[in-house]
Amino acid sequence: MSIDKRQPPLRRRAATQESQPHEVTRKVLLAAGALSSLLYVVATDVVAASRWDGYRRTEQMVSELFAVGSPGRDVLLPFTWLYTVLFTAFGVGVWISVRGNRALRIAGGLLIGYGLWNIMGALYPLTLGDDTSIPMHILATNVQLALMVAAMCFVAVGFHGGMRAYSIASLAASAAMGMVAFMAAPGPNLVLGISERISIGAFLLWVAVLAVALWKQPAADRTSRV
Repeated sequence: MSIDKRQPPLRRRAATQESQPHEVTRKVLLAAGALSSLLYVVATDVVAASRWDGYRRTEQMVSELFAVGSPGRDVLLPFTWLYTVLFTAFGVGVWISVRGNRALRIAGGLLIGYGLWNIMGALYPLTLGDDTSIPMHILATNVQLALMVAAMCFVAVGFHGGMRAYSIASLAASAAMGMVAFMAAPGPNLVLGISERISIGAFLLWVAVLAVALWKQPAADRTSRV
């Protein structure tokens, strides 16, 4: 909320006080994005992977941990819903942080869609040993990837300077490593496990960096020049 400096001091102070609850809400929603990235790593490669004897993080896909029949699924199933809530909240936080910037508004909407689409991934998981589960899982995953790529593209358009360059670099790294992992599937092999985790990690880190970039902007400046 921008404040007209020509307003009397009392009115200007009242306007500032009215904006404070909005700022707190905005920052809490943005923080949910960084928290979602941290919890994703902890829930998958720390907690769920440790429950699967013989699981090799450097050679196997993360999606196997979410699969029906995976020893870690009982942990990741409730986490999926928590991640959905946190990431959707982050998308809302981006949306309300960028009034007046159409590209970033679109990015916020796409991030909300990405968060909500996690529900489809939960409805169509892989099933270990059942190849018939693969097509729908791939379809659900590809829609989510499209939302992710589109959001990163619009953030790159909406920002200037460092955040634009970082978004482009993150998108390139995530997409390139994702394609490498796809070609290395089904594995297990070192190329698959490592490249998929680089691809996922590039996006998770980008979410956290975006949250910080928007968090740091004052309420009166949402032109996103970083």
